Amino acid sequence: MRRSLNAKKFSLSGRNTKNYAWGETMKEATKEDADLLLKLMQITDTPQMAESMNWFMNEFSARDYKDYRKKCPAGSIGENHVSRILSSFELAGVLVSHGVLNENLYFDMSGIGFIWPKLENIVTGMRKEMDESLWENAVWLANRQKQWKKEVWRPNLAWKFGKVDRASSKKE
Repeated sequence: MRRSLNAKKFSLSGRNTKNYAWGETMKEATKEDADLLLKLMQITDTPQMAESMNWFMNEFSARDYKDYRKKCPAGSIGENHVSRILSSFELAGVLVSHGVLNENLYFDMSGIGFIWPKLENIVTGMRKEMDESLWENAVWLANRQKQWKKEVWRPNLAWKFGKVDRASSKKE
């Protein structure tokens, strides 16, 4: 099932947006998309990433950038864990924003929607302090995932199989 994203609702701010902008219909996922997603998963499926995710889910507690800097000073293990997680989102953001990786395929398996709320204020502070281009693809990906969830995703895999329309799926 193809969905058309309204460019008036969501702007990709000048990116190469061959699949998403100006009301074009998103391409269907291909075998090449699946192969690329599997390669991305292999790159990020390391013992170090597992350790970082475990630390993040169980120990990370910073509320904002100032709190993050206190708890995770430069060079600390905590800062390394956060950087590793953000790097995986940055890489995915580059691939999805350039139309190289199908967003439906990526968002269907990604945990960014669960992780980003804990990172958003920290990343905002990093970008203000260091450089606004820092983690820009990760930020784009997180914002895109929010829009995707609002416009495309539906409970019980309905968004994949067209089981229900948008109005009735919101009542579930």
